[in-house]
Amino acid sequence: MISRSAFINSSIISIIIGLSLNTPTLASIKDAKKTVAPVTLKNSAVVSGSSVNADILVKNADEKLSKELANIELGNIPDPLGEIVLDKETICQKLGNLANQVDIPNSITIKRLGTVLKSEQVKSRIIDFCQSKSEDPLNFDFSRLSSTIVLPGNVISWNIRSNSSNELGMRLFALEAETEGGPFRQLIQVNVSKNIEAAELCQLVKPGEVITEDMVKPVSVTIKNEKNNTAVSYKDVIGKKLDRFKSAGTIIRNSDLAKNDTVRTASSKKSRTAEGIRTPQALNMMSATMKNDDIIDTWLIKPGDNVEFRVNSGALSLSIPAKAVQGGNSGDEIELINLKNKRRISGVITEKGIVEYAQK
Repeated sequence: MISRSAFINSSIISIIIGLSLNTPTLASIKDAKKTVAPVTLKNSAVVSGSSVNADILVKNADEKLSKELANIELGNIPDPLGEIVLDKETICQKLGNLANQVDIPNSITIKRLGTVLKSEQVKSRIIDFCQSKSEDPLNFDFSRLSSTIVLPGNVISWNIRSNSSNELGMRLFALEAETEGGPFRQLIQVNVSKNIEAAELCQLVKPGEVITEDMVKPVSVTIKNEKNNTAVSYKDVIGKKLDRFKSAGTIIRNSDLAKNDTVRTASSKKSRTAEGIRTPQALNMMSATMKNDDIIDTWLIKPGDNVEFRVNSGALSLSIPAKAVQGGNSGDEIELINLKNKRRISGVITEKGIVEYAQK
């Protein structure tokens, strides 16, 4: 029969032997208690697009962690060359439970790639594009163009395309570029004008008179748009005839020139044509014999209309309020009443509501 002390000694020996035989097991238990070192996030990064996902901040993370981080958006950088700075608290909130698996720095700076295209390069191409299609030197107002244009990446190629067909006035251009950061397109507004040597009258000229060099002088005029009634260049008016009375100091425009080269005779002046002048007597006869409202409705100025009577002499110009006694169209000579002194005066209709003094 085994004594109590012998049994105890035998049990202790068995435990010691068991422990010695299971040393690898103890080692694995010890290893299991060790914590895995977390992945450290980078404190700076660069992106090519606007979206910023968390996976750009890890370098050697396992595939599972990388996929999870790729689904988390940290922010957005809308502009090329822009940046955002995120603090540790913000990043922890965005990562949620994954924050326990990574080591997060106090702050992280993320920048977006981009490149700058100088405005001088853009201006040069727009000028070359416009001048290649114009015979006259053009003026360009680039006040709506920023000093620099930021592209989403290094430039591969870029060009300027016109989005409007007009030569003068506000023009619209498209800057189109292929970059390493993707395609880029921006609209640019440019005001285009040109200077011409126009003809200014040195004296009163009557309808049908041939314009000679001593009647006009060259002056610089800026043409800002492509309206039909623009100033005519000095070289183009010499030898032409006017369609209406024009005072000294006025610029000759397209509508002032006669539509044909036939000089008016005394009889043609009495005719009721666009080129002739209707005398007060002729108008009185017409008003007495033709009471046709349809005809009167077509007149620029009707009897009884309040008008502006202008007297131009060189640099001086005088305007007088008057009331039309007779009516007519552009080029017609009519009688008026000076509303200041109630005297009768006569002049030539130049446009709606305007009558100019015509020297006899």
